Amino acid sequence: MSKKTKNKKSQSIFSGLITHKLSWLEFVAIGFCLWFLFYPHPYEILLGILLLIPLIGILINGIEKPSLVSLVEITKDERGYKKYDVLDFIDITAWAILIRVLLDYEFESFYSMIIPGTIAFIIVLIILFSTHKLITQSTKNKWWIYSSIIFNVCIYSYAGTYAANCAFDNSKPQKYLVKVVGKRIVEGRRSDSYYIKITPWGNHKEEEISVSKQDFDKLYNDREINIDLKKGLFDIPWYYVEIH
Repeated sequence: MSKKTKNKKSQSIFSGLITHKLSWLEFVAIGFCLWFLFYPHPYEILLGILLLIPLIGILINGIEKPSLVSLVEITKDERGYKKYDVLDFIDITAWAILIRVLLDYEFESFYSMIIPGTIAFIIVLIILFSTHKLITQSTKNKWWIYSSIIFNVCIYSYAGTYAANCAFDNSKPQKYLVKVVGKRIVEGRRSDSYYIKITPWGNHKEEEISVSKQDFDKLYNDREINIDLKKGLFDIPWYYVEIH
């Protein structure tokens, strides 16, 4: 067998391992996402792994510089309409991080996240487009594929930036003493949400913030609590409730 034939054969085998679907990485991503969503301990380690998984997947999938189509599964539903599903190591990971961000952290200011999040978004897009070819065929599928990938990369970039900003922040908190002036429960189909209303602090007027059920049960009107405001790893301020 000639050297050229051997190279082609090994290239073909290697392509079969990485093209279109990194099944093993998708299973790894799903496993860590479920762990992070339902039992997020050790928090920082799990978050770090989930932040790396999409980048690792993009780099491995892009070794032979395939088309961006290789990152999307196109299927048809019962009515014959096409569905565009970005591979799970990007898709599910991005949403898992976003859900935990919404559950775990309070936003001090959305505007402060624009610059760091956009920088992260641009960096990921540079990695993506430098390792994958553009779609050459001009069809409706092309724009749906671009939209699906960029949308998921956007969620991953902004949610990941904010999660890292809070989880890896070692700054000293600035404490504000506030009082609880109201409580309410919002009933949901799967779970309830718990909110307390607190007196003004810092640049904030009287507002509602979400708390866990455990904290909600401990609090009552006129109870004093601390709001701890932190600088953030990427200078995106955030805060949390500290109960005495």
